[in-house]
Amino acid sequence: PLFVWARPALSTKRTCSCGSLCTAVIEAKMTSRMCHEDQECLCSLKTTVEEHSSALKELRATVEELKKENQARPKVAFSAALSESKGPFDTDIILVYKHVITNIGNAYSPSTGIFKAPVSGTYYFRFTAFSYTNNHRRVSLYKGGQLVVTVTDVQSGQDGEDSGSNGATLQLEKGEEVYTQLKAQHHVYDDYAHHTTFTGFLIFL
Repeated sequence: PLFVWARPALSTKRTCSCGSLCTAVIEAKMTSRMCHEDQECLCSLKTTVEEHSSALKELRATVEELKKENQARPKVAFSAALSESKGPFDTDIILVYKHVITNIGNAYSPSTGIFKAPVSGTYYFRFTAFSYTNNHRRVSLYKGGQLVVTVTDVQSGQDGEDSGSNGATLQLEKGEEVYTQLKAQHHVYDDYAHHTTFTGFLIFL
């Protein structure tokens, strides 16, 4: 019989002589890269946490400082009502608001009607005056004898009752006095409902 020799086919698929060892090396490199990336991520996260922790400490310190300042700051506030009608008189008089609603710091005197600043600072004062008769009404706010603002009303036959308010922010030195004064020949009304009042409080030092 005729013998035919055939050339063996060449494989186009490359194989690695090291076998499974090569695969293990590749996996080790990938694992190492992933670990390095994880380490970088953890370092970045640690830095962020430290920054936030530092900011939180600063915030807590600021809050504590504000608490101390608030505790050290004097608390001054009062509100009082006249409780009874006054006038008309022949001379000007200081109105004495005997019904004390609030008197934090005891800077207002219900015996004299005078507020005396316990500390130097900026204060706000407001007063309301009510009239119910045919007498005219004129009440003014004074700072140490100096007129600041006024509430006034001229009664007429068709105008039975009126209420008016005024106020001012004042810079006071320690010991300076603030009060309201009823003008001579004028009248102001009040009763248990407390229409006529005087209020003040410290805004800041």
